[in-house]
Amino acid sequence: MSELPSLPSPPSHAADDQGFDLLEFWIRHRKAIQISVALLVASMLTYAVSELLAYRRNLEAAEAFALAQTPEQLSEFINGHRGMVASGNAALLLSGKQRANGQLEESLKTLRDFLSSSADHPMASAARLGIAATLEAQGKQDEALMAYRSLLASDSRGFAAPAAQLRIARIYKSQNKFEEAKASYESLQSQFPTSSFANEALLESQQLSAEHPSAPEPALAQPTPAEAPAATQVPAAPPAQPAKQ
Repeated sequence: MSELPSLPSPPSHAADDQGFDLLEFWIRHRKAIQISVALLVASMLTYAVSELLAYRRNLEAAEAFALAQTPEQLSEFINGHRGMVASGNAALLLSGKQRANGQLEESLKTLRDFLSSSADHPMASAARLGIAATLEAQGKQDEALMAYRSLLASDSRGFAAPAAQLRIARIYKSQNKFEEAKASYESLQSQFPTSSFANEALLESQQLSAEHPSAPEPALAQPTPAEAPAATQVPAAPPAQPAKQ
């Protein structure tokens, strides 16, 4: 009688040690895993709560901002919501009202206070543009030029940059610095060709060229009678000899 084939022996414990045993891993590290999961859940809850509170604060600030109409109300809103985006928007609105009322120094102070506390605000470039425009309205053209250039240095491709470049060109034009004005117009057109300010720059540059064209090359001077060369003397023809008979 033939022998029955032998059955495969069960895997040895040495083979189990070479693989990954999930149950054994859980038994060994369950406390650390539980602590990690608890910390993760706690951090997620903390983030969710903070986001909810921030949303509520922003919503309340937006409602309060909508109710602030007078300069006094805007000032009160700014003081009560410092550091928030709506506070910066209120500062810009307040400075505009002050500038419209002729309170140029107050407008400058509002914008500078805003920048000192919210330099990274999305509308910081608008505040810098407002400062430069207010200085220009005060007749301080050199200071306004510096403010416009500072804006370009801090945000050369921002939404306020083409407006600043156009104002620089106009100041140069008012100072009779026509070459600098033309260069500023051309810089605006090349850097922001699709901006509406580029069309204004093109028209104003063409007008400037028409009003103050480049000096033409001097025409060649016509010689004066004294400078005119003497006429070439044609020697007289010798007298005709009588024909020989």
